[in-house]
Amino acid sequence: MVVSPTNLIVILSDEHNRDIAGCYGDPIAKTPNLDRLAAEGVLFRNAYTNSPVCVPARASFATGLYPHQMRAWDSVTPHDGTVKGWGAQLIDAGHEVVSIGKLHFRSSEDPNGFSEEIIPMHVVNGVGWLSSLLRDPPTQLAATDDMAGSIGAGETKYTKYDRDVTTRACSWLRNAAARNPEKPWVLYLGLVAPHFPLIAPEPFYHLYDDVDIPPPRQYAEDERPRHPVIEALRYASNFDDYFTPEKVKIARQGYYGLCSFLDDNIGKVLATLEESGLVDTTRVIYSTDHGDNMGNRGLWGKSVMYEDSVAVPMIVRGPGLPAGETVDTPVSLVDLHPTILDFVGHPQPDNGADLPGLSLTKIIETPDPDRAVFSEYHDWSSVTGMFMLRKGDWKLVRYAGYPSQLFNLKDDPEEQVDLADNADCATVLAEMDATLADIADIEDLNRQAFADQAKKIARYGGREAILNIPEQGFTPPP
Repeated sequence: MVVSPTNLIVILSDEHNRDIAGCYGDPIAKTPNLDRLAAEGVLFRNAYTNSPVCVPARASFATGLYPHQMRAWDSVTPHDGTVKGWGAQLIDAGHEVVSIGKLHFRSSEDPNGFSEEIIPMHVVNGVGWLSSLLRDPPTQLAATDDMAGSIGAGETKYTKYDRDVTTRACSWLRNAAARNPEKPWVLYLGLVAPHFPLIAPEPFYHLYDDVDIPPPRQYAEDERPRHPVIEALRYASNFDDYFTPEKVKIARQGYYGLCSFLDDNIGKVLATLEESGLVDTTRVIYSTDHGDNMGNRGLWGKSVMYEDSVAVPMIVRGPGLPAGETVDTPVSLVDLHPTILDFVGHPQPDNGADLPGLSLTKIIETPDPDRAVFSEYHDWSSVTGMFMLRKGDWKLVRYAGYPSQLFNLKDDPEEQVDLADNADCATVLAEMDATLADIADIEDLNRQAFADQAKKIARYGGREAILNIPEQGFTPPP
C-alpha cells in the first residue's frame, strides 16, 4: 500500500486498557469518538506496548527501538534524544513537529524530536522515579492507602491538564489551517487520562451511575494466579489491601468515566479537524503507552504481561487508508516509527535493519496473523526481567530464572489457564522459545538491566538513601 504524504495527528493517552472502548467490544463503554474513528479507519485488534510502564514504553514509541536496544530499562532512563527517532528525522527534513502535553522524556532541554513542546510533562527533576530501581527485594509503594482512596467523581490536576492540552491542540489546528506549509506537519498530543487517580469529572463519572460495571476478573483470593514474580509485584503494589467491595466498584466506575473523558477530548480535537477543513489532508493515529489491570487478579496499575496491562488500543484513519477495517496481525508501539515516516512521505532511515517495526500500511496490505511481537519489563517491583512474545493464538511470558507462562488467547482470552507445563503444548512452547531467542537473550538482558541499575543506585547514594527520598505516586503536570 502506497499512501500519499499528509499531515498527521498522533494521540497517545496513558494507561488505557484496550478492552474499555466500544470499538473493542465493550458493551457498556461510552466512547463514541473512538468508535467513529475506528469505523472510519483501521482498528488493530492485537496491538501491544513494548514495555508495560510509561518511561520505557515512550522511549520505544519515540525511537522505534525495543527498550533493551537502548538500555532504557526503567523509569530512571527516560528518552533524552540521544537516539534520533522519527521526530528528529522529520525536523531534519524540514517538517514541523509539535508536541502538546505529556511526553515523559527527560527534559525539554534535550533534542527530543519536536520543533516546539507546548506544556510538556516530563519525568520529575529530569531523573524519574528512583524507587523503580529497587527491584530485588522490591519495596512496597508508599501511600497506597491514599492512592486507593483517590477514586470517584471530581476534578484532579490531571483532568485539568488534559482539558488544557485539548484546548491548545484545537487552537493549534485552527492556526495550522490558516497556514500553507510546504511539507506535512506532525502534531503529537499527550493526554493523561485514564491514568490514576481514578477520579473522573462528574458528568463522565455519572454516565455510569445506572450501568452494571462487571467486577474484576479472577479477583477472589483463590482465583488469583500464584506465580512468584506476580506475587512479588502484588506485595509491592499493595493497593488492593485498601479496597473494600464498594471502593472497587467506585474505582472501576472512575476508570470508565476517565475513558469517556478521554474520548470526549479526542472528539473535540477531531471536530476541530473537520471544522478547520483539514480532514482530507490529515491522518490520525490513536494509541496509548500501556494498559491498566483495573483490579483484575487483585492487581491495579500496569507492570505485568497480562493483556490488561500489555495490550493497547491502536487505530489509524485518514486519506488512502481503508475504512471500517480490522486487522488481526499483532503490532506494537515500535511499528509507529516507520508508520509516522510513511504517513508524511519521509523515506525510511538507512539504519532500518536495526528497527524492529514495520509500517502499518504494509501490515494492512499484507496481513500476517503469525507475526511475532515483543515486550519486556525491568522496572519497579519486578524481581526479575519479564519478557513477552505474542505470535498467532499463543502468548509466551518468560521470567528470567522463574517458571514461564503460556496462554492460548483464542481459547482463553482471559488468561486463566497456564499451559507452560502441559505436555501437549511442548512443541508450541519450543517454537515460541526459539522465536523469542531470535529477538533477545533474556538471561543476558536480565543481567545487563540489574547491572546498569546497580550503578544508578550507587550513583544516588545507595538503597537506603533512595528509600529516604519522599515518594511521588505520579508525575505532577506542569
